[in-house]
Amino acid sequence: MSLTVLMGCSADSEPETSEMKTAAVEVVSFVTGYDEAYGANGAHRAWAIPSGYVAYEDGEQSIGIAFTQNDVEPRIGNFFKSGDKWRTDLENIEAGSYQLYGYIPHQTAINYSITDYNGANGSYSTGAIMTLQNVPTVMPNDLCVVIGAKHGTDKEHDSGLRQGDFSFTAKQGTDSKDYVFLLFDHLYAALRVQMRVQGDYATQRTIKLKKLRLQASVGNTPTTKKTSITIALNKTTDGTNPITNVIFTPTGTEISDGVIVESKDGIELTTAFQPFQSHFMPAGVTKLNLISTYDVYDRKGNLIRLNDEAINTIDIQELFSGQTQALRGRRYTINMTINPTYLYMLSEPDLDNPTVTIDN
Repeated sequence: MSLTVLMGCSADSEPETSEMKTAAVEVVSFVTGYDEAYGANGAHRAWAIPSGYVAYEDGEQSIGIAFTQNDVEPRIGNFFKSGDKWRTDLENIEAGSYQLYGYIPHQTAINYSITDYNGANGSYSTGAIMTLQNVPTVMPNDLCVVIGAKHGTDKEHDSGLRQGDFSFTAKQGTDSKDYVFLLFDHLYAALRVQMRVQGDYATQRTIKLKKLRLQASVGNTPTTKKTSITIALNKTTDGTNPITNVIFTPTGTEISDGVIVESKDGIELTTAFQPFQSHFMPAGVTKLNLISTYDVYDRKGNLIRLNDEAINTIDIQELFSGQTQALRGRRYTINMTINPTYLYMLSEPDLDNPTVTIDN
């Protein structure tokens, strides 16, 4: 079986192939656009296909995939990019009709299981219940679920790809090529942090960002480091979204503390906003803590302060109109500026002890 998985993806944790039999694959996929949240303004998602979708922005990540048939135990594996070719670790996929259910990005630590909509294996053609366990609550990549699959005739023809339809017809034989088209929807919310240095201050000091971390809270209770996710998918025939329910269940006791960006030498910040993005489990989340770690240098390059840390708390309700908690599929954009402690009455200690402020 030779697959062409047509989607924008790149191997996150590429499976080792030295001891694994693999089949060539090609994957093409699209993910729904984010609802944008800038302060009090939020955009509405367009659902038209393909205009409502964009290429998966985190590159060619591995995809956890399940080949399912009615009354048959599902075959669960993954698609991954090896060199310039897509491959799958699933062996001997026979010619026939399947329903494809899956998620991106695949990680070896995530446990993926699936049943039909009734909790058995009898009727995958009408829907499925997917369970993802041991999922990081904060992730650098966009966690998404397959909401549509189709076998294409070639790279440019998807044979009627639409959300709610998971049907896929596999070919057979070493000379055949299978083109796998996939549609995804977001499971997490996204946080885009845009950071800069205040203009006057930038003439006096250089700031290098060493680390930016995210902690999410439900009220005053921090979320746990791991989450289990149950996704109910119901086949639709009118092109509507098949997701009927998503349940997030915190697991363990370790507190979430996800790294958005980390640099040993530091990323030099300028007066222009530089974007850094992360993704987080949204259920019940009302507050986000951003922990910035940075070094301060004078204009001659002398290190003045090492590993300064600033904590900023973002209250969803206060910053984003009409929301009391984070929403799945919504991207929140926060602008942050590094200032001296007193902008208009500068002394040397003020210059050397800057603060990070959230722009209104």
